[in-house]
Amino acid sequence: MKKLSSIADSLWGHKAKLSYLLIASALLLFTLLGAREIWTQEHRWADIVSGMFYRQDFLHPYLGENRYYDKPLLSYWLIAAVAKISGELNVWALRLPSALAGLLAVWSIYRLGCKVKNRQLGLLSGWLLVTTFYFLFWARTSSADMLNLAGSLFAVAWYFDKRDRAGFFDYTVFFLIVAATSLCKGLVGAIVPLIAVFTDIALQRSWKKHLRLPLFFSAVPALIVYFFPFWLSISFGGESYGQNGLYLVYRENILRYFQPFDHKGPIYTYLLYLPIYLLPWALFFVPALFALKKRWSTLSLNNRWVAWTLLLLFLFFTVSGSRRSYYVLPVVPFAILFTADWILSEQGLQVRRRLWTAALVVFSFFFLFLAIDLLPAWYYSQYGASRFASMLKSEANQIKPWSIWNVVTLDSESKLNFYLQLPPDIKN
Repeated sequence: MKKLSSIADSLWGHKAKLSYLLIASALLLFTLLGAREIWTQEHRWADIVSGMFYRQDFLHPYLGENRYYDKPLLSYWLIAAVAKISGELNVWALRLPSALAGLLAVWSIYRLGCKVKNRQLGLLSGWLLVTTFYFLFWARTSSADMLNLAGSLFAVAWYFDKRDRAGFFDYTVFFLIVAATSLCKGLVGAIVPLIAVFTDIALQRSWKKHLRLPLFFSAVPALIVYFFPFWLSISFGGESYGQNGLYLVYRENILRYFQPFDHKGPIYTYLLYLPIYLLPWALFFVPALFALKKRWSTLSLNNRWVAWTLLLLFLFFTVSGSRRSYYVLPVVPFAILFTADWILSEQGLQVRRRLWTAALVVFSFFFLFLAIDLLPAWYYSQYGASRFASMLKSEANQIKPWSIWNVVTLDSESKLNFYLQLPPDIKN
């Protein structure tokens, strides 16, 4: 018991330091980041960025030989920038932007927790977030989803840091964060922080404080930043490309929300998947929900903001006609804040919760480090497409240089093209 109490003190108590949280997060996020084989949708980012380098066209994304502007350009550009700096487009380069976004998310939830309540809540929320299985999984996966989560959370944290003394510069930075986030996955990158911010403004009744001319003028640079990539893709080669990125923003975000054409999950999708995406902290999230009615009268305005924002975000995603399990990912940090606040509440029960939380943080850290970082790295060093591609190149080079082989693939997985470094016009 004393040992667990000492661990709790070091993680979020009086002995705790932000550096401990960030170092532990970096270990989980970056260790053997490129060792696991490309997983399902990662091949899209691999194919698209490979095609950009092959065609020397970074304004018009292709999936294989097919036009594919379903996502805005920024997530591809970030991967391309890492590849250019490192000198190679590999799995590590594909995943580094997501891992960096994961680290930003941990720092952002710490800052947000500090502003909502105190440093203790910020640190505990950070530890809970980084030891959440699906948060770590998506932070080590090449996609736009962790970029979307981190950007949204960073925007909300920025707002809370500046809300009491916000000026033109602060509003401008907020809107620029929102614009950049929206350029990664879509308009959900703006909706999530705006729901969170407007909820706080409504609770604080600070409409007059914020709805001033500087606020509206500060949105102009963000609008320019957001529309600029779309203007580039339309103005330079847009006619031959034949897809309009802005129309696809409408199709993938607004039309899909109200008139879904795919991913039509049932209305209860997120009732099932939010607890799953919170594991192992769903063990505390569920009792925290049941305790909310009893605690409501004692909650501060900031704590009520967490609960209201969690509810409104959950409803926003549930009302959408298009539902998939991982669409709920941006809700996870707010559920973590809500859970951490419950863990720290009610002094009479806090000691037992504190010890259980410390034990579960330590167990989850080592379990995730083993299950997500180490074991996949060992497995894929022995088996899989990457090893097959290396063996194939080695055997081929014994006959003639690999670079002059003409390759035809038959019913191969698309990720094999990436490992064999084949051009996007390969014959299938």
